Amino acid sequence: DSPALTAQERDQYEKLGYFMRESVFSEAELEGFRAAAEEVHQRVLQAAEESDAAPVEQVDNQKYQEILGSTIKWEWDNDLRAVRSMEPVFQIDERFSDLIDDPRMWGPCAELTGCERLSLFSDKLNVKRPGGAPFPFHQEGPYWAYGAEDLERVVTLILYLDDATVDNGCLWVIPGSHQYGALDSLEDRGTLGRLYTDIDRLDEKPVPVALPAGSVAFFHRDIVHGSQTNRTEQNRRAYLLAYQPEGLKQWRNGERRDIAVR
Repeated sequence: DSPALTAQERDQYEKLGYFMRESVFSEAELEGFRAAAEEVHQRVLQAAEESDAAPVEQVDNQKYQEILGSTIKWEWDNDLRAVRSMEPVFQIDERFSDLIDDPRMWGPCAELTGCERLSLFSDKLNVKRPGGAPFPFHQEGPYWAYGAEDLERVVTLILYLDDATVDNGCLWVIPGSHQYGALDSLEDRGTLGRLYTDIDRLDEKPVPVALPAGSVAFFHRDIVHGSQTNRTEQNRRAYLLAYQPEGLKQWRNGERRDIAVR
């Protein structure tokens, strides 16, 4: 079971927009999740080579492709031939599906939303290989606004499958930025600029969320966050989840996936 929210965690979530729990999952559990991540990655690479694979679509410098029921975002660098992110992913491997139902993941989110039972809003696997590109600062709220049935009660989290450091591209957040609501976007960054936050208008500075593998960080949907390039020779893989009240439909596919309470 997930330990109850402490007063300090709730206070930090309300004031700063996030809190962290270190080493929630064991090394043995992580080995299984890493294996799942690599197997999913290989399945996507193989499916992308099939003659009937959907075409790659490019928006600005981003490349997208619909594969195995997931929206694949490819790395900017063609030489890497690597997935940058895939969403959703739980339908490809049952290990991720089981993880969605783990109370260590959804338990704190249930307390934050005030709901005893939750459903899945979104799940995503981020794979930052050595040399993997940065992700500009942004908020999830404005991105999710179209398609969310109860955006006000969506809580997000990230589970690091590998140690996350400043050098390998850990997440950076701007503490307290969730209190501003939807912020101004970049106007000079092409079509996708509307999804990126203009952090030059904020007084607060980004801080890294560097944590050991197996740690989980919980976030408010409007906290400004981003990541940098992986400058190491090791992978930085992470699994992201967003929960919402029970009975609501997933953001991307419109299907309902309620959490199975163990």
